[in-house]
Amino acid sequence: MILSLPPFLAGAVIILGTIAIAFATYFAARAVMASRGVDDSRDLAGSVVIRVSALHGLILALVFAQELANFDQIGETISREAAVIGDVYYDLKRFDVEETRSARVDLAAYTSIVLREELPGLADGENLSGEAWERWEKVYDAILALEPDGVRQETLKPLLVKYVREISSLRLMREDAAGEGVNSLFMLAAIVGVALTAMAYCAFPPTAPNLLLLSIFGAYTGLIVFFVIAFAYPYSEPGEIRPASLERLFAGEIRELSGAAAEP
Repeated sequence: MILSLPPFLAGAVIILGTIAIAFATYFAARAVMASRGVDDSRDLAGSVVIRVSALHGLILALVFAQELANFDQIGETISREAAVIGDVYYDLKRFDVEETRSARVDLAAYTSIVLREELPGLADGENLSGEAWERWEKVYDAILALEPDGVRQETLKPLLVKYVREISSLRLMREDAAGEGVNSLFMLAAIVGVALTAMAYCAFPPTAPNLLLLSIFGAYTGLIVFFVIAFAYPYSEPGEIRPASLERLFAGEIRELSGAAAEP
């Protein structure tokens, strides 16, 4: 996969590849139309270029905006998961510090697994961690087994059940985002758009200024395609989402408690 390359190199490959497509199509069209009076078609060619490039730009803009919105939504999902984990953890303490210690240890271990194993695994195309699911199930079972004593605990238990179930939903949303990738139809539209626009330029001679303008068109299109691909894989560089909210949550007492999960 091209994103396995260093970000700068991956971007350069996509941009140079797009420029190569534009040049190849342009010179192929020039070669085919050279004996057919192509220079007399500049007015029509200019009109076609404007219309095709406008539609091409619109498609790129719409897909770019959609991928950026999805990228932001995944970031919000991770932030929401961190907030819910924090709510569950501290509400368990409020319920009963001693009685809920085991559940909090499992929740701390779950958070550690998500940060250290699950998110990197999603970047490599793996599924959600089975061990993380096991920790979540232990927390869920422990919450269901709680016996409220008094108004305070009776108020907290329904909230704990609600929030721990939400963690499950948020995890599945993270997994779905990892498997989407780039729509092949978008890639086809991007390549065809570059080719058709470059083909319409065949009515203009291959002078240095014209080739420079064609290079700029191909380079900018390649840059947008690179951004779209990067946003489509939110757990991999260069568009990697940093789970800053989870890291901040884990930096406190949850990190210390997660070590208790490994104790016999």
